[in-house]
Amino acid sequence: MRPNRTKNQSNTTTMVVKLPTEVVIKNVPAIQIKSSTIEVISIQDIPTQKKIIANTKELGVITLWESNLYEQIGQWTDSDVETRLIELFLK
Repeated sequence: MRPNRTKNQSNTTTMVVKLPTEVVIKNVPAIQIKSSTIEVISIQDIPTQKKIIANTKELGVITLWESNLYEQIGQWTDSDVETRLIELFLK
């Protein structure tokens, strides 16, 4: 099949190849990033949603406890957060 060539405004040639059928162009497998630490930037207790979240440098926002687990944890400590993160990631 012959590619269609078009010129864009910067005088470079762009090639558009029409394929006879749809194909998987890019298949990205799961990417594993390993770390021996998780840096917690902030922890937020959201009583109206019965949820406690941690904002981490490596993983973004992580829900630590919600719903029934939120009620069970009650008044949490930094030590509880550390234990919970280890629980979540060493399953």
